[in-house]
Amino acid sequence: MTKLSKTDEFLARLSIEMDHVKAGLTELKARGKKLKLEARLDFDKGLQTIERSQKDLKGRMAEWAKAGEKAGAEVKKGLERAAKDLRKAVDDAAARFK
Repeated sequence: MTKLSKTDEFLARLSIEMDHVKAGLTELKARGKKLKLEARLDFDKGLQTIERSQKDLKGRMAEWAKAGEKAGAEVKKGLERAAKDLRKAVDDAAARFK
């Protein structure tokens, strides 16, 4: 068996190290794809929640409009609060996914 020169030995060690780096990069890419999927699922879940809230608020607004002034100030405050919360939820979701 022929003894490797110092240069060949160094290149062999460097090649092994580069194989480890390549494997690490492959693992990181896989984790990145998984994170993208998890983030997408979280985004979709949040979006569905916001859409349900929006539909609920529209329904409550229609009921209040039918009831008119008899519905009272408390219902109006509740609707305003729900609209504000919905707007905040949309803003928060947008900020997380910038």
